[in-house]
Amino acid sequence: MPRFRFLAVGLVGLAFSLPGGPARAAAGPWDSHPHGAARLVTATEATGSGSRLDIGVQFKLTPGWHTYWRSPGDAGIAATIDWTGSENLGSATIAWPAPQRLPSLGGLETQGYVDGVVVPIAVTLAHPGEPLHLHAEVDYASCKEVCIPYHASLDLTLPAGLAKPGPEAPLIAAAEARVPGDLTAARLKLLGVVIGPDGDNAVLSVRLASLATPMRAPDLFVEGIRNGSPGRPEVDLTDGGRQATLRVPIRYVAAKMLAGKSLHLTVVDGTRSAESDVMPLLGALPSAPGQTRWIAILGLALLGGLILNLMPCVLPVLSLKLLALVGYAGGERRAARLGLLATAAGILTSFGVLAATLIGLKAAGAAIGWGIQFQQPWFLVGMALATTLFAASLWDWLSIGLPGGTIGAVRGRSRLGDAFLLGAFATLLAASCSAPFVGTAVGFALARNPPDIALVFMALGLGMAAPFIAVAAAPGLVVWLPRPGSWMIWLRRALGFALLGTAIWLLFILGLEAGSAVAAWSAVGLAMLLAALAWRQRQPSRRHVASVAAATLAVGVLVAPVLSSESVPVEVATPAEFASLWRPFDEVALRAAVAEKKIVFVDVTAAWCLTCKVNELAVLDRAPVAGRLRSPDVIALRADWTRPAPAVTAYMQNFGRYGVPLNVIYGPGAPEGIALPELLTSQAVMDAFRRAGLALAKEASE
Repeated sequence: MPRFRFLAVGLVGLAFSLPGGPARAAAGPWDSHPHGAARLVTATEATGSGSRLDIGVQFKLTPGWHTYWRSPGDAGIAATIDWTGSENLGSATIAWPAPQRLPSLGGLETQGYVDGVVVPIAVTLAHPGEPLHLHAEVDYASCKEVCIPYHASLDLTLPAGLAKPGPEAPLIAAAEARVPGDLTAARLKLLGVVIGPDGDNAVLSVRLASLATPMRAPDLFVEGIRNGSPGRPEVDLTDGGRQATLRVPIRYVAAKMLAGKSLHLTVVDGTRSAESDVMPLLGALPSAPGQTRWIAILGLALLGGLILNLMPCVLPVLSLKLLALVGYAGGERRAARLGLLATAAGILTSFGVLAATLIGLKAAGAAIGWGIQFQQPWFLVGMALATTLFAASLWDWLSIGLPGGTIGAVRGRSRLGDAFLLGAFATLLAASCSAPFVGTAVGFALARNPPDIALVFMALGLGMAAPFIAVAAAPGLVVWLPRPGSWMIWLRRALGFALLGTAIWLLFILGLEAGSAVAAWSAVGLAMLLAALAWRQRQPSRRHVASVAAATLAVGVLVAPVLSSESVPVEVATPAEFASLWRPFDEVALRAAVAEKKIVFVDVTAAWCLTCKVNELAVLDRAPVAGRLRSPDVIALRADWTRPAPAVTAYMQNFGRYGVPLNVIYGPGAPEGIALPELLTSQAVMDAFRRAGLALAKEASE
């Protein structure tokens, strides 16, 4: 009987290896649907002599779509696998990778994987050394605004023979590296778990300590609550991130019903994750983040907003600020004060609009971040048009009063409107920058509730408006500026060309996002618009015709991105000598490289991010950092956020960041990654390289 069984299984393996039979070794065929696909993958090309094999089910989804973890949360369904029909399969044990928190929709909290996932599975052979045929009936969901259930029938055959690693081995290794281990392996320590009441509901408070890398943005997923709904935790980091208190609200269940019950916790902090079983005690809850923490965050927001005035992305509009101040020189004290306060009001109002927009997008489940408006072609076109019109105003071709046309005047309501628009315009361009402290404040805000988002953004706006408010409080300072005179005509012309340069830069970014045809049409339209305005100024008798032509061209420029259906791949410009240095960002390749103890440098950038360009020119493309990036032991990955990229957004949010630039260095000494500051220095980068390679250097010395 054993000899017959071996022969039968061998014939099955031979049949599956024949041309036209089911796929064999390393990867099976995709079972595809409109928004999802699944297949079986294996780490080896044969079964070998052991009893255990590492395989996986790979799910690939439409970009921006998601599927669910083993505990979906308030909605959704987890994937299920039925192995009936498999040959030589003893058992199959699923190991779920750490989930990420999906955008809240309608107050529902869910968790899963965006764009897809590889689910590792440990297979035990019923008869070691013999061929294996896997047949899996898989049910899963692919979701965005709606959830679509899919069914996949998957097959894969491994022959008997030497278990050499197959081409999919790194894929499975990277997935296994994302599976939570115990707290000790993650260098985390559980300090206490308490359950307490919050009205008719409960709150679970978990205190953790990090024994290695400080925690950045820890999240906590709670399982084992049958009749309750765990929400998003409120996180309080102390001691520089080495201790954290996570307060998880649990709706629809009283605290006393959970006291002493066994719960399963999964902690996720970037690339680090761990799980543990706990039995919470009924007790007094630690206080929520207090006034000291809020004062610190608001202080950072104020300072970050102030620094925004000096960032390279705001330099094009400093000309407008300068011209506005010069316009007040020699004027009345009251007019100067009101004009400066109007500019501050424009800044604060714009930050309020940004906060409201982000709150709305977050409530709708969209990916959010600082500067996301620059990912939209219509916004770039609108800003290019506005900047061009402002330049024409400075040349006296158009009377919109910002700030040309009424340069010498200090009276009248139009002056206040000009100042208000100046503040709004400066804020829109400033929103493409992530200045020091801005990333920390925005990251804290966007991870919290709407009132917190609004408060932090108002603090950012107040910081950016602070110079105008300060001068308004002491308007006598403007008398130190030069008196208005004929020299201002030349200044206006020069600043008009500076604004035209800003419009050209915006059109360049538009070409990267929407294609060269849209950018070319917009450029031609804006050039003709300027010509029409110039003709209108020189031919007063034809003013009506010129005005109609200018208005028509402006509308044509605005609708160009809407009418275009061209979709182009965005490639962030890189000097020729560095073209071979950067590889496209791939989180699977990143995890595999980290598992192999390699040093990895990740640069998250965008074509419209001028701070990113400054970092490249001043640090990344210069010695000693450029030489270190070219070292054989360093892998350089570049992630592009020029257009919406949910996977890149999720990666940034792992570090508590919601805007570019973001630079992270991984290595044996820093497997979870070292996030660098927004503005890079050579010393900071080289120090992070040394810290990331410490463990490797220690191994080499031993």
